[in-house]
Amino acid sequence: MNLKQITWDYCEPLGDELWRARRLAEFFPFVAEDLTGEDKNLLLRYLDQIKLPDERKTIIRMFCSAEQNAD
Repeated sequence: MNLKQITWDYCEPLGDELWRARRLAEFFPFVAEDLTGEDKNLLLRYLDQIKLPDERKTIIRMFCSAEQNAD
């Protein structure tokens, strides 16, 4: 099952980056394994504009930043 495909609700994701980031954040951590570097950057860029519990935002930031900090 491709959970990321389910999160879009469309054949192709909308061009609105905030909408895409919101959908990824809402379904996190279920889509975490399939996130690309571009998806992670998108989440980090828009995370403050997305209404989520602070705890989940912290987890998303840790997950999306971990790969960048490993370099």
